Amino acid sequence: MKVIKGSVTAPKGFLANGIKAGIKRSGRKDLAIICSEVPAVAAAAFTTNKFQASPVKVSKLYLKNKTHQAIIVNSGNANCANGKIGDRDALLMAEFIAKALAVDAEEVLVASTGVIGKYLPIGKISGKISELVDGLSEKNGESFSEAIMTTDTRSKEAAVRFKLGDSIVTIGGACKGVGMIYPNMKVEQHATLLCFLTTDAAISKKALEGALKVALGESLNMISVDGDMSTNDSCFIMANGLAGNKRINWKDKNYSVFLEALKLLTKNLAKMLVADGEGATKFVEIEVAGAKSDEDAKKAARKISTSNLLKCCIFGHDPNWGRVIAACGASEADFDSDKVSIYLGKVKVFSAGARVKKYDENSVKKLFAGKNVYIKVDLKSGGHKATAWTCDLSKEYVAINSEYST
Repeated sequence: MKVIKGSVTAPKGFLANGIKAGIKRSGRKDLAIICSEVPAVAAAAFTTNKFQASPVKVSKLYLKNKTHQAIIVNSGNANCANGKIGDRDALLMAEFIAKALAVDAEEVLVASTGVIGKYLPIGKISGKISELVDGLSEKNGESFSEAIMTTDTRSKEAAVRFKLGDSIVTIGGACKGVGMIYPNMKVEQHATLLCFLTTDAAISKKALEGALKVALGESLNMISVDGDMSTNDSCFIMANGLAGNKRINWKDKNYSVFLEALKLLTKNLAKMLVADGEGATKFVEIEVAGAKSDEDAKKAARKISTSNLLKCCIFGHDPNWGRVIAACGASEADFDSDKVSIYLGKVKVFSAGARVKKYDENSVKKLFAGKNVYIKVDLKSGGHKATAWTCDLSKEYVAINSEYST
């Protein structure tokens, strides 16, 4: 199993493109497409925010179709809180691509990202469909990654290649999102963070849905930039079977191999998102071990990762472990506070309900001054663990989000 350079076009039979449609005032690329050369099975996960954007509604509806062949994405406009007009425009986006590719509209999924509450310039999108589709190519994965960005400073893409029997299977991915990041995406059984995954694996829809749910639970659903959940969070995966492997079914012997590859890819993409968080100067990894259950471990890790007080301390190079215990204690995880140990880097700073005497404060300060910060909490209550990723909260984050919609 190997991480390789690549994007959504790394697997066999996937094409992509990204162009300028005039949606963004900056004039940068803002309209993108992924297309499978043959019908593919698909699974997806969407935000649990009650205010769901129109493209989320449409994609949830269209996921009921047995096969899918394309995903159209725009950036610069979320198409959220636009009522029936927004719903119509999301449906039109799918119809435009369906007509151009000569497929049914239900075979096209839709995603949008950008400012909430502004009508989508559907006329600009309509006028660019021919250019978008005509440019579909294996070489345009990078253009796709660029076109889905909003305040991202760089594109985020990767691929994983591995062997299943005599077949070589590839999973590729691209994502965006550096603000309004605290996803809690639920897999639909029939996050703004957008993630697009493609694979040439032959796999059943049920197995694909199951693998996506597990992978998200250990990767994209364990990151936070600012603790705000988007209205548009979406993660899609399409599998077209062109690798020629024996079809993977729910939890057969090849399912676990595919799942490990998918987890490897989504964790890499998740870390890329956090590292490029709006205004971020530091990458922070938080491990919670010794929990009674996976749920308790995740609760504690996620709560610590969203502590704005801790994130400010990290930005200011202040190793205030008190922020860690406060957040952990508020997480509703089940543990005995008198047993907990806390490490900043490799230095134990808290144990058995009290500060560790005579630990090396200078080494801890040096850790917080670096670009990568590692925090570990050992609850000493069981054998379960979880890892969350976040970044610091800087003055630049405030500046970016004080003028986002102006």
